[in-house]
Amino acid sequence: MSKVDEAQKILMDLEERVPDIKGSAIIRTNGLIITSALPSEANERMIAAMSAALLGTSKRAAEALFQGTFTSLNLELDKGNMFLMGAGKVILVALTKKDPNIGLVTLEMEDTSKRLTDVF
Repeated sequence: MSKVDEAQKILMDLEERVPDIKGSAIIRTNGLIITSALPSEANERMIAAMSAALLGTSKRAAEALFQGTFTSLNLELDKGNMFLMGAGKVILVALTKKDPNIGLVTLEMEDTSKRLTDVF
């Protein structure tokens, strides 16, 4: 099985375990999509580019303000949330419906992130 096939399976597993997730993606840190299970109305390229930009800014803030390491970001929007989590050399992104179970989303994304780190 190729890395992309394995990554796609991992995304499907995540979405099965967390019903609040409307779509997910695995993105390179340079903003290119590796694979996605985003809704058809989503602008994949925009989500990928913005995710890479948000990750970069979040990493710099963690280092400069707290001398720490970035782990995750939860962006709350009026129509849902966008979660970002570093997964080794890639970024795991999940889009949720409004008012998701943040604890469950975060817990499952942490597990998924570890699996992706092993793949990439």
